[in-house]
Amino acid sequence: MTDFFAAPTVQVGIALLVLCILIAAAFYLVSSFRDYTAQDQESTAEALFKLEEMHRKGDISDKEFRTIQTRTHQQPGGSDINDERSETDDSSSES
Repeated sequence: MTDFFAAPTVQVGIALLVLCILIAAAFYLVSSFRDYTAQDQESTAEALFKLEEMHRKGDISDKEFRTIQTRTHQQPGGSDINDERSETDDSSSES
């Protein structure tokens, strides 16, 4: 029986099994500390709505908002970004 565990292929197999178990345990621990569940993730629409509010308040610039918006490949529902941009352009051209 000791000859079985002394074989190099068996030792490699056992080492890979232990490694897989350790990786699975590490993933479980990290995900539990980060509260990584699908319910904690906010939808893209909610995120864009929050970004839209930040843009209206002036927390993020037009360029930042457009960059984020293009990366998500979605237009936020019911926004008047073009109107806001034209008002900003009109006020800056009058100066």
